[in-house]
Amino acid sequence: MFSTKDLVRVAMMTSLIIILGFIPAIPLSFIPVPIVLQNLGIMLAAVLLGGKKGSLAVFLFLVVGLFLPVFSATKTTIPVLMGPTAGYVLAYPLVPLVFSLLYRKWLSQHTMMTFLAIFISGVLVVDVLGAIWLATYTGMPLGKSLLSNVVFITGDTIKAIIATVIAVSYKDSFLNTKS
Repeated sequence: MFSTKDLVRVAMMTSLIIILGFIPAIPLSFIPVPIVLQNLGIMLAAVLLGGKKGSLAVFLFLVVGLFLPVFSATKTTIPVLMGPTAGYVLAYPLVPLVFSLLYRKWLSQHTMMTFLAIFISGVLVVDVLGAIWLATYTGMPLGKSLLSNVVFITGDTIKAIIATVIAVSYKDSFLNTKS
């Protein structure tokens, strides 16, 4: 199972994700999905904790959200999962797992490959699954829903770059993709 040190890291990462939720979201006028910073915390969980522990940190964030308003706009998990953002939130626990698989498969020793693994897992997976749910929830055509997610790409790319810099800086001391 996990050591005490691992569990402390998981708890700290869960706390960071929650803290990022206190930064106000930027609402968009054309879709009911705001720009948030919590997905940066999800990417950091992936690069700093690896697959299993990173997903555990994200899952704990969702569980804490059942009881406390930890999402942007001070929402709890249930209302978020009943609204247009559910697809994005349900994709969050997949980010560390997908990142870990890609990182391990590519045996990333190069910064660009690390960025690509973070971008695919933390941006593309989340945005595609979020767009599919958004189309289902709102009745919007899937193509239009996918196109509406283009607005997130720039900000999410910046978040992926930040996560990459942190991953490359700490890969020898903190990153554990074996889990």
